[in-house]
Amino acid sequence: MDPPLILIIVLTFAFAATRLERAFLGGRTNLLASLQYVLIGVLVGPLGLALLDGERLASLEPLLAVVTGFVGFLVGLSLDLRSLRQRPAGTFTFGLVTGLITATLVGGLAWVALSSFPTPSLADATPAALALAAATLGLGAIITAVESLESGILAARADGPVSRLLPIAAQTLRAVAIIGFGLALASDRASSDAGGLPVLSWDGIAVGAGLGLAFIFHVFVGHERDEKKLFLATIGVVALASGVAHALQFSALFVNLVAGMAVANVSRAAPALLRADVRLRRPLFVVLLLLAGAGWQPPPGILWVIPAGYLVLRALALRVGARAAVAFTAADIDADTPHLGDALLGQGALAAAVAENYAMVSDGGSLASVVVTTLLVGAAVNDLWYAPALRSVLQKAGECGRLPDADAPVPAAPVPAPAPAAQAPPTAP
Repeated sequence: MDPPLILIIVLTFAFAATRLERAFLGGRTNLLASLQYVLIGVLVGPLGLALLDGERLASLEPLLAVVTGFVGFLVGLSLDLRSLRQRPAGTFTFGLVTGLITATLVGGLAWVALSSFPTPSLADATPAALALAAATLGLGAIITAVESLESGILAARADGPVSRLLPIAAQTLRAVAIIGFGLALASDRASSDAGGLPVLSWDGIAVGAGLGLAFIFHVFVGHERDEKKLFLATIGVVALASGVAHALQFSALFVNLVAGMAVANVSRAAPALLRADVRLRRPLFVVLLLLAGAGWQPPPGILWVIPAGYLVLRALALRVGARAAVAFTAADIDADTPHLGDALLGQGALAAAVAENYAMVSDGGSLASVVVTTLLVGAAVNDLWYAPALRSVLQKAGECGRLPDADAPVPAAPVPAPAPAAQAPPTAP
């Protein structure tokens, strides 16, 4: 089967699946989405029916790079600094502190586990490779699905300090995760550079690539208002940025996030651009999860301890990080709100994007399979229970049901009572 035909089939499936989800679920979130599309990918991949074998998956690697880049560009478009300045004090700091604590705990323990695990399959990994793998797991742990979180809050009809804080925290967490991951990959590039460029130089090149492409976009189509033209221009910029990142072994997520963020803060076309591009978000997530499942390679049996431990450790680290952040920041949140970090469990396809971005630049082997498996399993499993966990947090905060039900019938306005008839004046005798 030719690569163009495979590409058409994959994209057709993604758009059809998205249309069916919208038809049957409406605005509700599909809790099984991450798991079901990864499993479909495994079914059609080399471990299943082999409809997508290794050679065909290799031919689709440029598509995967563009898809991950588009996801990063969408995240960057949402980072308008003008709107960030209008948010309540402490909300950004809450997400930042939660992310730093969680990533440090998970990443540090992941490095200890990977470095000391008694298996020959990890014995050949270099210290730099182990550090990058641990950093990827730590930063992947703080990814939170913003759209799923907002959908859950809306479904609970919740309103209050916690309900307003959580989406902002989730936006901060995913931005910190992508930025940290991108800088980690660029720094790792310095360790393999024969020319001896320092770490900061490679970090600067990665940032400069995103800013340069944003400048090109702004110069040529920055004042455009036609959403179709903006959409086509976005595809070109994202494809170019993803190609540059892939060639230099950078993170396509990070380079495109920098480009998207620059466009959001410089170009007046950013709102129209976001409206045009956001329609592709769900189909791209389907493509990402499908290809991630198809290319998945299970780690050796004993290494499955790491994904299992990651699930427990991430949940505990989010609780610790969120509780510490509430005490540290000026957010208007009760410090005794139990298990606030449970509301941030959902991850969605962005965790799969980080996993695949790591797989594309790593040397493969057992270390790569452990990292990719851990992130994919974490995304699929956490998406199963994040909704009840979120509702539990909102209920304990006393914020559920504060907003009117959008589907409830609006009561009719009371009909005013008729005015009493005027009495005729008495007649003279």
